[in-house]
Amino acid sequence: MIALSLFEKLDCLPALAALIGTVLWALLTSPWRTHHYPSTLLLHVGYAAMRKATSRFSVAQLHLADSERLRYLLPTTDTIYKRFMRRHRLSSKTVDLGEGALGHWLGDYEHAEHVLIWYHGGGFALPANDGYFHFFTQLLADTQSSPKPKSLAIFTLTYTLAPQAAYPTQIRQALAALRYILQETHRSPSQVLLGGDSAGGNLVGAVLAHIAHPHPDLPPLALSDGPDRQIRGAIMIAPWTSLDQTILPEDIAASIELDESQIDSRGDIITPAVGGPWARAYIGTGKHDYYTDLSTAPTDWLASFPVAKVLVCAGGREIILPFIAAFTKRLQEGLGPDKVELCVGEGEGHVAPIYNLALGEWGETLQGRRVKGWLGEVL
Repeated sequence: MIALSLFEKLDCLPALAALIGTVLWALLTSPWRTHHYPSTLLLHVGYAAMRKATSRFSVAQLHLADSERLRYLLPTTDTIYKRFMRRHRLSSKTVDLGEGALGHWLGDYEHAEHVLIWYHGGGFALPANDGYFHFFTQLLADTQSSPKPKSLAIFTLTYTLAPQAAYPTQIRQALAALRYILQETHRSPSQVLLGGDSAGGNLVGAVLAHIAHPHPDLPPLALSDGPDRQIRGAIMIAPWTSLDQTILPEDIAASIELDESQIDSRGDIITPAVGGPWARAYIGTGKHDYYTDLSTAPTDWLASFPVAKVLVCAGGREIILPFIAAFTKRLQEGLGPDKVELCVGEGEGHVAPIYNLALGEWGETLQGRRVKGWLGEVL
């Protein structure tokens, strides 16, 4: 359990009051909102609440729910998974991966030809929410109902959140998930896809980086030899690949407006205030490198990533869009433009395909639609 400082304990009630005030203000002012805000009332209020919660509460305060009495406030990923599967009467299976990590199956895991391993986001500090599992079931339903049905199962990871554990623990756990699929379920790399959003997109990049350039503090993971030694594909929704903007290469920094006072977060779920504290919680006593900040890696380093296709998604209104676009361009230069695609969902926020569902907004996002289409093409 994470210990709160005296100030953080005393600050919990004012922070909660600020959150409630934000929700009420968003409701009251919603009739006069401009086009900069989400188009629906539900997303307008939900996004406002998420912006306030993630910027007003400290990482430690968000983990107040680690207390057994308060865990209902912020359930763990494995708890959310069990509840979701039970509520929807779906068959569940959880695997202990060691390293403090758990893997959770969705779909016909025993017979599916392909497996999508998903690393959830949340700044390395938040667990997955219901939106993830709604998104997963939608992906599975779409692949099975397409004119040419695809055989797919999803394996999603419960990893240790920061600051309970810091880098490179989460990469070690992400590798454990891939190692399990390759070695224990006897699937080849060409039958495996990696996926992740935000911090989970960071982990997708870190896993590919480690396979190509083994991290000195982690056991290597060698893919099988032969024509199928590449991972079939990777999905990175709003990948957070620039944790420290001060170490960006000159060509990327020059193309991005770094003045936070000019960043418009009204159409997004996060604000610039979030990145620093959450990045520090993840890095801990470590140092930023190519595995934590993939945007800083040279193109020739990225060129050796063992993946056949990559889809990068971003929201047109999310505040890190310039960083995502710059990273994608760098990845295209390394892997080739024919292997890397960028999809921008106009008018959409950070990880909209998942967080919109978490807020109860069921309309399909442009990003979500492209993920489904891309899977149909790659499988």
